[in-house]
Amino acid sequence: MKSEVIVTVNELPEDVIEAIRQGQKIEAIKLLRAATGLGLANAKVLVDRASRTHGPERVIKNFADQPAGIGGLVKSLAFALVLAAGWYFYQG
Repeated sequence: MKSEVIVTVNELPEDVIEAIRQGQKIEAIKLLRAATGLGLANAKVLVDRASRTHGPERVIKNFADQPAGIGGLVKSLAFALVLAAGWYFYQG
C-alpha cells in the first residue's frame, strides 16, 4: 500500500473534481484514495468538503414562489373536515 499523501481541498486531482461535478461522490472517493493512498474516512471528508464548491447545485423548492391555487385550499378544508369528523366520532 502507498504511503499517505497530504492533500487539501484545493489540491485535488482533476479527475476527482470532475467526478464531484457529475455528482458521483463514491467514484470521487475511490479515485482520491487510489491517487493519494488516503483512508476511507479522510477521503470522504475531503470529497464532502470539495462537493460544497464543485458539486452540482441542488434546487430547493421555495413554496412562496408557487402560485396560490384553489387546490391547496380544498385539500386543507377536506383534511379539517376529516379531523372534525374523527373528533366527533371519538367524543360520542
